[in-house]
Amino acid sequence: MEKTVSEAIKFRRSVRKFDPSKEIDTKIVKKCIKNGVLAPNSSNLQLWEFYHITNKKLLTNISRICFNQPAASTAKQIVITIVRKDLWKLRANQNIDFFNLNKENLSTKQYDQTKKYYTKAMPLVYKDFLGILGFSKY
Repeated sequence: MEKTVSEAIKFRRSVRKFDPSKEIDTKIVKKCIKNGVLAPNSSNLQLWEFYHITNKKLLTNISRICFNQPAASTAKQIVITIVRKDLWKLRANQNIDFFNLNKENLSTKQYDQTKKYYTKAMPLVYKDFLGILGFSKY
């Protein structure tokens, strides 16, 4: 049975050591990753990638990188989230293409504002200038 968001929040906990006798349903983990991939953000750029690690050798190497903390060293699966800031321009252009295909559903003002947002505002947030990061918090 799936929990509602409120139930899941009430149930959440931080696990520091995993029980070796218990298995994790890989299908549920994959479903969580799928939901994460589909999650929206304010600019609809989805600059994240998720890597589901189940290979024991990789898990051992990841555990070492995590200073062999019990949460990592006892995990049978780990999901690593990566932010791909380098993809902002590609994703912004994909959004512009989408709006171009659906232009008839937008008012001229909405279309112009959207195009300006992705072509003028987004570069200020994500672009580096002389090695200095834009307004982004990355």
